[in-house]
Amino acid sequence: MTKAKGFPINYIVSMSSLRRIFDDRKRFRWWQLIFLFLFINGCLMMPISVHLSSATQAPLSLIAPRIDQSIKRAVDLDGTIKAGTLIHATETKRNFDRQTIVATDPENMFKVSGNPYHQTINGYKNALIFQKNRLILTDQNGYGFVISYPKHKTFSLADDRDNVKGLAAELWMDQFKPIYVAVVSLISFAALLISNLILMSVIAVILWITKYTKISDIQSLRESCTIVMTAAGWPSLAALFLSLFSFDYGLLMMVQTVGLVLVLSLVFWRTHFQNYRRVTRRHLTVLGDESK
Repeated sequence: MTKAKGFPINYIVSMSSLRRIFDDRKRFRWWQLIFLFLFINGCLMMPISVHLSSATQAPLSLIAPRIDQSIKRAVDLDGTIKAGTLIHATETKRNFDRQTIVATDPENMFKVSGNPYHQTINGYKNALIFQKNRLILTDQNGYGFVISYPKHKTFSLADDRDNVKGLAAELWMDQFKPIYVAVVSLISFAALLISNLILMSVIAVILWITKYTKISDIQSLRESCTIVMTAAGWPSLAALFLSLFSFDYGLLMMVQTVGLVLVLSLVFWRTHFQNYRRVTRRHLTVLGDESK
C-alpha cells in the first residue's frame, strides 16, 4: 500500500488502523508532534468557545463571591429596567452585614470612586446597587464595576434573591462578555494543555520504558510519543463532537482520557508492541530482515 507522504495527511493515514498506529511510530519528527499536540488541544477548545459565546450570565460567585455568599434570603426590590433606565423603583436598602448592601437607588445617592475595574462605595466593601442608569457591583475581593443598563433589553426586579443575583450576572455579562470570553478561554486552554501534557507524557514515558524489556520493539521516546499522539486522534474527535452537543468540561476530558487508554489497549492487543512478524516453514521471519 502506498503511504501518504504529506504532513498532516500522513497523520490521518497513520491513525486509520491499530496496526498503523504502531508501525508508523517513526514517521513524525519532534516539531510535527508538537504541532499535532497543539492542534488537538486547539480543536478541543472549540466546544468550550461555543459554550462561552452562547452564555448569557457569568457566575456571580466568580465576579463577586462575597455578594453571592451574602445574599442568602429574599431581597425585596422593585422597579423595571427599560430602555437603559430604572423606572417604577422606590429607594430600598437591605444590609446583610455591616460591609454588605443590596439596594435600589433611583436618585443616585451612592457615589463611586476608583478605576474602571476596581470601583468602591464609601462605607461598604460589598455592594449591589441598582441606580437610575447603572448597576454598581463591588466586592471585597478588590474588583468593582459600574455597569450601564442595555437599551435594547427589559428587566424586572422581583422579590427573589436568585433573580437579583441572576440579573446582576446577566447585566455584567452583557457589558463585559468579550473580556470574560477571552480570559476564561485562555485559562481553559492553559488547563487543557497542562492536563493533556501530563497525561500524554506519563503514558509516553511508560511506553518508552518498555524498550528495556523484551516485550516491546519501541526504541525511543519519540516513537512512544508518536504512538500516543496518533492514538489520541479518534478519542479527541469523539470528545469534540460529543461536547458540541452537550458541553461539560469533565465529560470532555473523560472521553479523551478513557478513549486514549482504550485505543492504546487495542493497539497492544493487535500488535503486542512488536514489529510485524510471520511464521514461514517454522522460522520466525521479520519483514525486511534477511531470512534465517
